[in-house]
Amino acid sequence: MISFEDRLRSRREAAAQVASPSDHAGDGLVARARVAAVTDTCWCCRQKVRAIVGVLVDAEHTADRSGFIPLEQIDEALLRLLDRTTLARRGIGELRHRDSPGVEGGYIANGCIECDALIGRFHLEDLLTEHRNAGGSSGQLDIGIAVQLELHSDMQRSERSALA
Repeated sequence: MISFEDRLRSRREAAAQVASPSDHAGDGLVARARVAAVTDTCWCCRQKVRAIVGVLVDAEHTADRSGFIPLEQIDEALLRLLDRTTLARRGIGELRHRDSPGVEGGYIANGCIECDALIGRFHLEDLLTEHRNAGGSSGQLDIGIAVQLELHSDMQRSERSALA
């Protein structure tokens, strides 16, 4: 199991190897992304909740051509780009680092907008799979927030997502 601190250290080391965009042409593409979220009921207070699961980009920016990049690959960028007020207007709790009993060191995730309870990563993955299996499209996950993201090759890897 990789701890949150190890994951952050690995990302920082990779970023340090990149001196400037011109030093790795083709690897740091700036693209428009639409924030994707699912809706559920909070396990703690039973209120309706929405949680970010990733972003939607043009299909050519992902190796599997799904156009979906999961939150865990872009969580730090979204943490810098999305503020509490913007999320609250869409019924989404704060995006921040949270402790989790199932993941050593925790991870970046949303909480319930009412009680701030963690909306767990594994549960969100299940909701994505259910959405897709029910015939849902990735466009239905778009919550109307656009951001500019710098996409790197690790975000475009050939891993299959729940929406693939």
